[in-house]
Amino acid sequence: MEKTFNVALVGCGTIAPNHLRALLKLPNVRIVALCDVNREKAEKRKSEYELSANIYEDFLAMLNNEQLDSVHIATPHYLHAPMAIEALKRDINVFLEKPMCINEKEIEDIIAAEKASRASLCVCFQNRFNPSTVLAERIAKEDGGVKSAFGSVFWYRNEDYYEKSGWRGSYATEGGGVMINQAIHTLDLLCYYLGEPESVIATIANHHLKEKIEVEDSCEGIITFTNGKKGNFYATTSFDGKDATILYLVTEKKRTIQIQYSAVYVDGIRVDDPTLVSDYVGKECYGNGHTYLIAKYYDALASGAQMPVTAESAQYALRVLLAAYKSKDTETKI
Repeated sequence: MEKTFNVALVGCGTIAPNHLRALLKLPNVRIVALCDVNREKAEKRKSEYELSANIYEDFLAMLNNEQLDSVHIATPHYLHAPMAIEALKRDINVFLEKPMCINEKEIEDIIAAEKASRASLCVCFQNRFNPSTVLAERIAKEDGGVKSAFGSVFWYRNEDYYEKSGWRGSYATEGGGVMINQAIHTLDLLCYYLGEPESVIATIANHHLKEKIEVEDSCEGIITFTNGKKGNFYATTSFDGKDATILYLVTEKKRTIQIQYSAVYVDGIRVDDPTLVSDYVGKECYGNGHTYLIAKYYDALASGAQMPVTAESAQYALRVLLAAYKSKDTETKI
C-alpha cells in the first residue's frame, strides 16, 4: 500500500498557492496543518482551497501537536534555516523555499542538520523543472553541452513592496535584494548548466530606492566555474516595465539557445515542441516547475531516492550571490 504523507505548510503568503495547488494534485499527500503568524492568512488559504487542515500561529506548537512526515517552509528568508533545522532535528522531511538561508554559516548548519537526520531536505529551485529548461538542456546536450551562458532579470519593485512586507529590504531579514530574491533562480540555472562555481567578480548598487532600503536593486558580474567555463549575469528591480527573465546559452557547437519563461529559441527561431506546455497559474515568471518539483520530491520520499534539488547543489547559487555582495569589483572566491 502506498504511504500517505501528512504535510504542513508554514507561511501562507504570496507563494503558498503554488505549493497548495501542487500538493492537491498528489493522491498520497494529506495537508493536515497550515501555519502563519497572521492567522487570517492561514484561514484564508484553508477556505480558498477547501482544506480540513488545523491552523497554527506558532511553528513549534504545530511540530509538537501534529504527526508530520513533511513540512513546506515558505516563510520570510531569515526564518528558513532555523525552521528547517528544527524540523530535521525531529526527523521531519523539509521542502524549503528559496533561498535556503541567508548566510554561509546557515548553509553549513542546514547541510549538517540533514546529515544528522533521518529525514531529507529539498530546496525549491523549481525553474530547473520547467519544460523550457528541460528542453534547452536536451538541445544543449546534443551539441556537447553548454559552453557559456548569460542570465538577465528585469523586474520592478517599488517602495510600497518593501514597506508592506515588514521584513524585505534589510540584509538581516531578507539577506539581500534583487540577487537573493528575484535573480537567485537565474543564478541557479547558470550553475545547473555550467557546473560548480569557483569565483565571482561583481558590482552591486541601489539606484532607485536610496535611503528607502539597504539592499541592492541592481547587480552585474561574471562567474568563473571550476571547469574553466564562465557565466555572466545582470539583474535589476529598477526596470519600470514588464518583468522579463531571459537565459542565453551558447553550446559547444556555438548554437545559441534562449529561454524566456515557457518559450525556447534556437539561433533566434522559436522551437515548437510538444513538451513545452504552458500550464502555469499566476505569474509566468514562476513557471510551472512547482508542480513538477513537488511531485518529484514526494516520489523521492516514497522510494528513498536522492532529493531532486539537494542542499549541496542549491548552495551554489547562494554562495555566488553572497560572494558578489563581498566582491566590490574584485574577484572573490566562492
